[in-house]
Amino acid sequence: MKMNRTNVISVAILLIHIVVIILYHVFGYIGHYGYDDIQYAKLSSDLINGQIDYNDHFVYRTPVILLTALSYLVFGINDLASSLPSLFITIGILICIFFLLKEKGNIPLIIGLSLTTFSNWFIFYSDKLMPDIYVAFFVILSLFILHSYKFKTAKKKPFLYASLFSLALFFGFLSKGTIVLILPLLLYYLIVDILCKRDIRFWVYTLFTGLAFLVIYFFIIWLLTGDFFKRFDAITSNSYLNLCSYDQQSWKVLLKRITIDFFMLMIHQGMITGFIFVLAFLLRRNTFSYYKLDDSFSFFLISALILFLSSNFMTISISSYSPMCLDPRHYLFLIPVVAVPASLIITGFIKEKKYAFQIIGILLLIAAIAFVTKNSSCWKLYLPLTLLFGIYFFIKDSNKYRTVFILGFIFILAIIPFDMIRYAQKVNYPEQREIINQHILSINEDCYIITDEVQNRLGNYYCGFNNNSNIHFLSYHQFDIDSLDMNKRKILYLNNYTCNLSGYDFNDLPYYAQIIDTANILLFADKELGISIYEMNTLSDPSSTGILLLESSASFEHGVLPHWNINDNELVNKDGKRVNKVTEYSATFSYPVDSLLADLNSNLLISCELQSYFEDKTEAMLVISIEDHENSYIWKGINVNKYIRAYSNWQLLKLNTVIPENEIKEHSIMKIYLWNKDKKTAYIDDFVIKIITSEN
Repeated sequence: MKMNRTNVISVAILLIHIVVIILYHVFGYIGHYGYDDIQYAKLSSDLINGQIDYNDHFVYRTPVILLTALSYLVFGINDLASSLPSLFITIGILICIFFLLKEKGNIPLIIGLSLTTFSNWFIFYSDKLMPDIYVAFFVILSLFILHSYKFKTAKKKPFLYASLFSLALFFGFLSKGTIVLILPLLLYYLIVDILCKRDIRFWVYTLFTGLAFLVIYFFIIWLLTGDFFKRFDAITSNSYLNLCSYDQQSWKVLLKRITIDFFMLMIHQGMITGFIFVLAFLLRRNTFSYYKLDDSFSFFLISALILFLSSNFMTISISSYSPMCLDPRHYLFLIPVVAVPASLIITGFIKEKKYAFQIIGILLLIAAIAFVTKNSSCWKLYLPLTLLFGIYFFIKDSNKYRTVFILGFIFILAIIPFDMIRYAQKVNYPEQREIINQHILSINEDCYIITDEVQNRLGNYYCGFNNNSNIHFLSYHQFDIDSLDMNKRKILYLNNYTCNLSGYDFNDLPYYAQIIDTANILLFADKELGISIYEMNTLSDPSSTGILLLESSASFEHGVLPHWNINDNELVNKDGKRVNKVTEYSATFSYPVDSLLADLNSNLLISCELQSYFEDKTEAMLVISIEDHENSYIWKGINVNKYIRAYSNWQLLKLNTVIPENEIKEHSIMKIYLWNKDKKTAYIDDFVIKIITSEN
């Protein structure tokens, strides 16, 4: 009877955490990012229609595509169908933790499930159409299978468990290549078992079945594409230079990535939480014996530690040293793995005040780091946990205080996810979708919907990727006045939220979206959501229809240039060119701008292009200043860091801004220059400036 009651309670604990995941989806769903997730949606839709693009490397993430396609087949292409597979996968992760901890008691079960469920990025991606939650599932599933073989089956049926273990890893590989980060851990398992002369048959069977799965997989790819390694060719052809290309940036960027940036990511994003307790335990004496993996606790303790180190140091490229990109979603698999040993360590503290000084000391250290780096996790997570553990340490142990501690622990973990729900309520994605349904998808005539990149991709998703739809969503870059049918109805859809997701700020919008012509009609506006819809009767684009007033360029290969102030001491040779090394202020373009003014009802479009080279993250700004004899009365600074694809590489920056002519005073000078605020190493070349007036 007691056993049944215990099982009922443990199942109830699991169900409560599953309900939390579902409630978060109901109240905290924030929609799609609009890039990778929508691409998975499109590929799944294509699969239903019998189309497969083998040149797209995302199509090889088979579990994601197949489950999403199945969901679309049953429920249609909609947000619920997009979320269901990930929700089921997330519940699968919680079930794995349940079976790993239920025999340890209700306290570690509650702590372990809570450490996983309330980890802010884990719960955020629990309903997202992304492969990272799949990787997390197959990592914990593979460890669950290996753990079951080692500690639950008396080493029976090694072939069966080896096959299941290989299959879990294989599906992880199918989901996403980040499963490669588990390789150092697998190697460690193998070496330890060889040294301890145990489970050799299991590893032989694992190697055999793993190779068999891969051979069959590559053979199927060959049958479908004619190329055994088409998946890797697709990855190579779709790769591009970006901030995660550590092998193509300076050694300073790489060194910072593996020494500081990864740990700051873990701290700032709350993903270090479980590892705080693992580190506290490892600071004890005589921890060497745990590295032999002789019991369940040491198995997950060392697994979590090695996966953490692998996530930081392991390369994801076979041709060069390039660690994983710093995006929290890539490391979701760490959360359920570390939750298992962390829950047992915390239980030891709750029951016997074990590891108290180590836990409180490390919590205080992490809180201090978050405080110094001005990260809100200090106040929302680490400092509250420090106070909770500190106060409980001085309280006499009792069941009542244990309950209070556990409830307080869960409450603190839930603070950041609750903030995320409040933000989701503010964004109000369901209302944003309803606005699209009412004001856009209900249009019964051929029309162009001109919008930002994310809203464009979302629009095509809402239309079920129907190429025959009369509504054509186009991003600003796709909309071309010269090549499209201008007789069609044109709707401008402005959405601050999706603009932000697209990486746009106001200066990145095209001229006609910055300056709405009076001939265009406002159809709908919601100031709270930041959404405006316009009927575009006229489209102004000064870059193609305006009057070019001035064009000036500085290549720095020549001597004195008209209207440019150049410090000869900052002209250096780099990469075979003579360039401007920017110590603090670059070469400055200076021009009497009021001499260009013709119509005070017009606007000046200032277009700047320059080749730039920055060794590291920068606070540099492109400054456009207009000043008279008294002061600088118009000053615009555009941060350039967000436009940099990769550091330590030359790249073209294109930056624009608009200035109304009626704001410019007589006898004014316009100055344009790069302000290297933090004085980090920076070079520029081929600085081109165009001043264009709009037609009015």
